[in-house]
Amino acid sequence: MNKKRFLISIVMMLALSACSLPRLVKNDPTATPKPSQPTTQPTRQAEPTAAVPTATIPPVPTDTPIEASLPVIPAALVGSVSVGESLLNETFDQKGLWNTSNDPEYGAELVDGVYRMKVNTANWMVWSESSKVASDNIIMDLDTELISGSVKNTQGMICRYLDDENFYMLTVGNDGWVEIMKIYQGEQTQLFGEFVDALVDPVRNHLQGFCIGDRLILYVNGKLGAEVQDSDLTFGDAGLIMGSYDEPQVTVDFDNFTVYEAVGDFTTSLTPEPVEEEVLLPDLGNDLKESYSDDFDTPNKGHWTIFNESEVVSEWRNGRFAFDINETLITAASPTNDLYLKDVIVQVDVYRIGDVLENDMGLVCRYQDQDNYYSLSFGNDNYVTIYKNVAGTWTPLFNEFADADLSADYHKVAISCIGTELSLYVDDQLLARVNDSDFSTGDVGILAGTYEDTPVVLEFDNFMVYMPN
Repeated sequence: MNKKRFLISIVMMLALSACSLPRLVKNDPTATPKPSQPTTQPTRQAEPTAAVPTATIPPVPTDTPIEASLPVIPAALVGSVSVGESLLNETFDQKGLWNTSNDPEYGAELVDGVYRMKVNTANWMVWSESSKVASDNIIMDLDTELISGSVKNTQGMICRYLDDENFYMLTVGNDGWVEIMKIYQGEQTQLFGEFVDALVDPVRNHLQGFCIGDRLILYVNGKLGAEVQDSDLTFGDAGLIMGSYDEPQVTVDFDNFTVYEAVGDFTTSLTPEPVEEEVLLPDLGNDLKESYSDDFDTPNKGHWTIFNESEVVSEWRNGRFAFDINETLITAASPTNDLYLKDVIVQVDVYRIGDVLENDMGLVCRYQDQDNYYSLSFGNDNYVTIYKNVAGTWTPLFNEFADADLSADYHKVAISCIGTELSLYVDDQLLARVNDSDFSTGDVGILAGTYEDTPVVLEFDNFMVYMPN
C-alpha cells in the first residue's frame, strides 16, 4: 500500500512528503469485512507534493508568564533524569508564540485557552514549532483532546527541530497507535510504530516526551508507550504536531505544553552494530527428515483447502497450485488438512504471474483453523511480515521492508517453526525471526494475499515439510 501523507508546517509553510500510514489488516479468505484496527506499515517515501503557502500571523508576546508545576519523572527514569530550567510554559490563555491559520486544507487558532489545530484533508499533517526552545536534552509535557473527526489520527510533540526536513516526532493516535518518527535530511524513518493496548484514550491524553542523549522516550497517560535510540539529531526546537489519515476533518486541542531542560549524564549509549554472520537454513538433507511433500503434478491430490469464490480461486494448474485473487485486502491460507506437527521446517517454490508487486506470499504453520495460526510471508515490494492470527484477530510480530530485492517473479521460500522461534527465509536468506508461544502445534500450508493492487496471481510448487531427526 503506497499512500501519501502531506506534511505542512504552519510556521515555515514548506511542503514535506511522507507516508507513515499503517498497512491495513488483511481479512480472512471468506472476504468478511476487514477488522477496524490497522497494523503498522514501515514508512515509504512519497513523491513531493507542492503546498500553497498562506499568510502567517505574527505572534503577540505574552506579557505575564504563568507558573507551571514541574513534570513528574516516571519511576523508570528517576535517578538518571532530573528537571532543570523551564524553557517553555504555554497554557494558550494569551496569544503568544503560536501562529494561526485558516487555510482550506488545515488551520490553527487559539480558542478558550487551548491551541486548536485541524486538518481538513485526508493524509495531511501540520505542525508548529515554538521558536523559543534551542536545546539538546529536554522534557516535554502536553495535554491533547480529540474534538472531532476520526480516532485514526496522529497528535503529539516534536523535538530537535532544525527545519522542516530535520526533526523528531513523538505521537499517538486515538485508535491506540503509538509512533516515534525521524525526519532527517528530508527522509522519513519510522523508529517505532505499534498499537499499544489500553494505553491511549479515545478522546483525552497526557503525553510526556523525553529527548535525552540518543534516547527518545514517549509516555502516554503515565505509562511507557515507546522508547528508541537515534543520534542523527542532537539539538533544536520543540513544538506540536497533528495529522489525518484516510478520513479528513480532524480537530485536536493542545493545552499545558511545557518544556524543561533535562539534567543528567546523557552520554550516547549507542554502540556500533556488530557485523552479523550470515544465517543459513538448516541442512535439510542431514539435519532433518522429510515428512511430507507435494509437487502438485497430480490434481486433487491430498486435502488442500480450495477456494472457488468471486474474490479468490485456487486450483491445480500446469503442475502447480495456483491462486487468483481479484479483491483487495484478502488473505487466503490453504493448509494441507493432513498434518499436525510441532517443530517443522516448510519449503516451497513460488511464482508471480503478472506485474503486481504489492502482493503477499508465504507459508503458515501451527494452523488450527482459519482464525488461529501463524503466517510468515513477503511481497515483491520487499515488505516482510510475520503475523499471528488468534481468534480472528491479526497481531503483527514483524513487519518491515527488507534490505533485499524481492521483486523477481520466482523465489524459494522456507519457514522454520521450532519451539517458540519463527523464522522466514527467502532464497536461503533469513529475513525475519521472532519468538511467540501462543501456538505450539498444528497444520502447515500455503498463503497468498493482496493489498490495494489487483489482480494477484501466484503459483506454488514443490511443497516440502521437514521435521527434526
